[in-house]
Amino acid sequence: MNATARVAGLSVIVFAVASLAWFVFELAPPGLGFEDTDSPAVMIAFVRAHPDIHVFAGLCLIVMAISLTVAILGIGEALAPPANSFAVRCLSTLGLFAAAFFLVSGGLKVGASGPLLHIASLRPEWGEAAYLVYQVAGQALLISGIVGLCVWAVGLSLIGLRTRILPSWLCLLGIVPAIRLVGGTLGPLGVVPDSELLWILGLVSIPGTMAWCLLLGFVLLRRGFASTAEHGIVAAPSGA
Repeated sequence: MNATARVAGLSVIVFAVASLAWFVFELAPPGLGFEDTDSPAVMIAFVRAHPDIHVFAGLCLIVMAISLTVAILGIGEALAPPANSFAVRCLSTLGLFAAAFFLVSGGLKVGASGPLLHIASLRPEWGEAAYLVYQVAGQALLISGIVGLCVWAVGLSLIGLRTRILPSWLCLLGIVPAIRLVGGTLGPLGVVPDSELLWILGLVSIPGTMAWCLLLGFVLLRRGFASTAEHGIVAAPSGA
């Protein structure tokens, strides 16, 4: 299990670093003078001026998908003995769905630049319409991936609290992805009153969730999964 925990920990760290890089790339347009990111004409101009940033953001999503897949499979294997195996399988499946959404979103982003610019060169309004279709599809994939990731993180935190195989402080920090779930799913449905504070918390919780994954990776690399007497698990040695 120790080797599995190390591989999973390293994979989670790669995922977290790639996701934070992706988040920076996504925030690049306003910093480069393209402030109206809701305008398809402005974003077509951004893709034309900085196609590399657009492609790098997509590559980050692809790396996120691959590393998250490895991490989820490794953590699921390590959790199977101490936790309810059916619950772990369901949780791992949701996490793998998130990785799949990230993968498709990354492929769409990497491959979209050329076609978008070509269509826009034929007629600007065609390019803007194509960008809107691309944007709606891309946002749907990203939101689905982020929601799946948050469900996986919250579920893992709850399992960690119940079995004590993860530090309590890390499990309690699972409130960060939980905030994203509340703001990103219940808010639009009207279950939770929409407000500027909720929007800000939801936005901040995205990099916050990535930071939680980074902490999880460091915990797994350093100590693996802790032992619990009731489950008879042998803890990974400190400093592993």
